[in-house]
Amino acid sequence: MNENWVCAVSVATVWTDPDAPRLVDLPALQQPVQLEKWFGQLMFEDRLALSEENRIQTQLLYGEPVIVEEVMEDWAKIIASGQPSSKDPRGYPGWVPLVQLSQRCASYTRGHVRVTVPKAWLNDETGQRFMQVSFNTVFPVSRRQGDQFRVWTPHGWKLIRTRNVNQIEENESGRPLEKGRKFLGLPYVWGGMSGWGFDCSGIVHQLWKSCGVLLPRDAADQAETGLPISLKQEDWRKGDLLFFRETQDGPVSHVAMYAGGGQIMHAPATGRNVEQIPLAGSAYCQKLCSVRRIQN
Repeated sequence: MNENWVCAVSVATVWTDPDAPRLVDLPALQQPVQLEKWFGQLMFEDRLALSEENRIQTQLLYGEPVIVEEVMEDWAKIIASGQPSSKDPRGYPGWVPLVQLSQRCASYTRGHVRVTVPKAWLNDETGQRFMQVSFNTVFPVSRRQGDQFRVWTPHGWKLIRTRNVNQIEENESGRPLEKGRKFLGLPYVWGGMSGWGFDCSGIVHQLWKSCGVLLPRDAADQAETGLPISLKQEDWRKGDLLFFRETQDGPVSHVAMYAGGGQIMHAPATGRNVEQIPLAGSAYCQKLCSVRRIQN
């Protein structure tokens, strides 16, 4: 097929294959998606199995473009074209419920806005709440209406509060570390890419994307980007990416952002929350293998 579609729910989970979801995951497969219900009923063992049993690959945000390669019954085999990956030169591959995608065409607009808060509400043009969307969701925008922007979505024209978005400039810049601090305390979610939960490379990807820099989706690929920096802390700057591996010869398995003062900010692991901690004395100190500096 190789057709261009878009994500039509607030957050769509990209599964390894159509057999990956379990009964407990049914709320994540719906239209509209039921994220609170899904996360609320996942026990620790259920969350851990998302990674340990290789069930989830990544997630998509509302309106995010995908390439649909194949449709098999109620599922679509997709490529997330906005998430660079060594798995496929076109983007990140996986499977999404067909009901969570849309072929709706784009509309003429005068620019784009990006959600800057962890979660924000879209409203119907009548003023009624329509859908809650995540940080870093991008919308084409037509005009301002009072304290709201009129934006184009997979469900047509909607409204969003101006205080919850920024207009995207051609040459974006920003400080990802400062943006990341608003997520301190947010639960870790394997494959997470949204204000409902991140994994380690997901939060790094989204924070830098919000500053106009598109990094790969996975930590191992991110470790190949930017400028190499020494492992000496005195050479680090705030925002540098620190990479870790479990064994000396093993692959990169974790990424954190240097927060200054010997501290790191990261999404650590299932059962824990996004945190800022001292690197010295932590479980990560002896596993540091690489430091990279991203230019924006």
